[in-house]
Amino acid sequence: MWKGKRVGMAAVLAWGLIAGAAGQPVSAREARQVQPPPSVYEEIQIKRQDVTGDGRPDVVTLLGHRFAADSPYYEKLKVMVQDPVAKKTVFFTTPYGGYQPDMAFCDFIGNGTKQILLQAPTGGSGGTSEFYLFGNKDNKPVVLPVPQPLTITGSYQDNYKVPIHIKETNHTTVLDLTDRKKIYDENGVYKDGKLLTPTEVMPNSFSVLTPVDENRDGVCELKGVQRVSGVANADTIAYVESLWKWDKTGWKLQKAEVKKAEM
Repeated sequence: MWKGKRVGMAAVLAWGLIAGAAGQPVSAREARQVQPPPSVYEEIQIKRQDVTGDGRPDVVTLLGHRFAADSPYYEKLKVMVQDPVAKKTVFFTTPYGGYQPDMAFCDFIGNGTKQILLQAPTGGSGGTSEFYLFGNKDNKPVVLPVPQPLTITGSYQDNYKVPIHIKETNHTTVLDLTDRKKIYDENGVYKDGKLLTPTEVMPNSFSVLTPVDENRDGVCELKGVQRVSGVANADTIAYVESLWKWDKTGWKLQKAEVKKAEM
């Protein structure tokens, strides 16, 4: 966890040195040794993880540039990887920012090295996030794609029925929204079970992409969740969950499921 805008980011190389122990937050003393790019960027998160594949921990720092001094929104984000063995520093930049960005680490592509999954909530009413995947492949820093959101369609039918179709699986799940009868009738969507206003469902992109190790083989899949709205954005009628596994050069859908949302 994009439609093209989440790929094509540049990796900029520089030089630096720092060390630490794997999987633990960096101490205040070590944090002060980290020199971010120009002072407009601030440190958001610092972690120790081996993301270069040499078996030793690197220092991975998430840096952000706020929209304004008192704004919670970071309009620009950078991930800085400092390799103490090769004495190199790599910067990954993102084209979009977000609120409360966070890094997760796992081997998603099966090369025995952890990659960096960056999630940044957009703050919009759809509850979606921007996702970026950074890593080291063939001894080179790379920007990897994340799964594309599923293509979800559906239109309201008589008797409060809504078929939800997923293009990628060619499967349709029919939702029974009779429990919303009173609200829909009062708002002129239905009358006595007869649809009065043609209404298409409104799918959102991923709200989360969560690392999961389904077969416990040390390689993580990604579990995605997309919210589906009905007659209005606030009218959440379903969540579509999907599971993705890396297959050589990209993500392959393993399964997808439509789950009706409770009122």
